[in-house]
Amino acid sequence: MKRIGWAGWLILGLALAQGRLEAGVYGIPGALAPTLEVGYSLEPGEVYAKLQMGQESRGGLGFSSSLALGPLGYLAYGLQAEAGAGGVGGIAFAEGGAGPLALGVRLGYRPKGLFPMFPEEGVFGRLSLRYRLVPKEVVGLLLEKGEGARAEVSYALREGATHTLGAGFSGLPYLILGWKGEVGEGMEVLDLSLRLGGLNRLEAGLYLGEASLFLTLSYPWAGSLGVWLGDLGLEGGFRGAPYAWVRYAWRWP
Repeated sequence: MKRIGWAGWLILGLALAQGRLEAGVYGIPGALAPTLEVGYSLEPGEVYAKLQMGQESRGGLGFSSSLALGPLGYLAYGLQAEAGAGGVGGIAFAEGGAGPLALGVRLGYRPKGLFPMFPEEGVFGRLSLRYRLVPKEVVGLLLEKGEGARAEVSYALREGATHTLGAGFSGLPYLILGWKGEVGEGMEVLDLSLRLGGLNRLEAGLYLGEASLFLTLSYPWAGSLGVWLGDLGLEGGFRGAPYAWVRYAWRWP
């Protein structure tokens, strides 16, 4: 943990010259935990550090980058090493696209989760595959293991707005309905998705330029409401107990 701490301070110093800094406080009844994320911009990627402190603490160091491959497509990838509550862990991720095909892979291990910055626990991963049939039609496959395991297939049609219909399985089958499009006269974007059956979850995002609003509701009962106003982020919700997370981001060119 000391090595991650020293490396985090080094990245913080670099971030003040060319990068970003996000500082916040996460709270549940009877406890507060400071959170910190810093990043230093590289060409063509970023080195970053994450730290959550409190009764239990955990930190991570990571690197992410991307490559534009011209007519061949694109590739983005990264690694994150962690230490702290429960022991060491890490994450590797990559995504890319070529022609009509796009693929994303994420795989990690964490002996103990620490919400909100390090939420997953144990072995977790995600595989997503999208294939564009024609310019306005896309089929997708999603396999994910985190708090639970799920598999989904979906079909999306873009006619002005994007309409999504799909099915999934998480212990029991469920239906997927989605809609994403512009609302109002200021080019605001509303993104809605609903899952009903073996998994019950409503997710909504409203993007208003300098402001964004996010809502998640699920059953068994849990949920969150988050707002970004410029560089200020506010989030509150319920995950077995009520919580709040306030953070502010600074960026330097």
